[in-house]
Amino acid sequence: MRFQYRILNILLAAAVLVSLSACGPSPDPSSASSNGASQSAASTPRNRMPSDPALKSLYIQSCYGCHSTGVASAPRSGNTADWAPRLQKGMNVLLHNTINGINSMPPKGMCIGCSDEEFTRLILFLSGQSE
Repeated sequence: MRFQYRILNILLAAAVLVSLSACGPSPDPSSASSNGASQSAASTPRNRMPSDPALKSLYIQSCYGCHSTGVASAPRSGNTADWAPRLQKGMNVLLHNTINGINSMPPKGMCIGCSDEEFTRLILFLSGQSE
C-alpha cells in the first residue's frame, strides 16, 4: 500500500511538472542584445540543475515547475534578486515556510517525502548558495 502511495505521489508530481513546465514568459532574445549583456542558456533558471543526481531528481519532481519560471511569484532558481529578501530571514524561516507552505506554495512544496536535510539542500540550490 505504501509503495502504491509513493507511485501515486510521483505520478501526481510528474503531472504537475508537465502542466506547469510551459508556464511563464519566454525569454526575450532581443533584451540580451539591447543591453549589451549575453547570458548563456546554462545560467537561466529554466536550464539550471543541481549537479547531484539525487538532488536533481527531487528538484525536477518538486521544484522545477514553479521555480524555473517564477509561477505565482515563486522565487526563480538562482535569481539573487528574488532570493535576497528571503535569505535575510535566515535558513530556519525558509525551512519552516517550505515545510508549512507560504503564499501559493503548498506545504512541503510538492516533496511530501523530503527530509529537512533535503529541503535545506534544495533551498541552498534554489537560492544560488550551492550547485
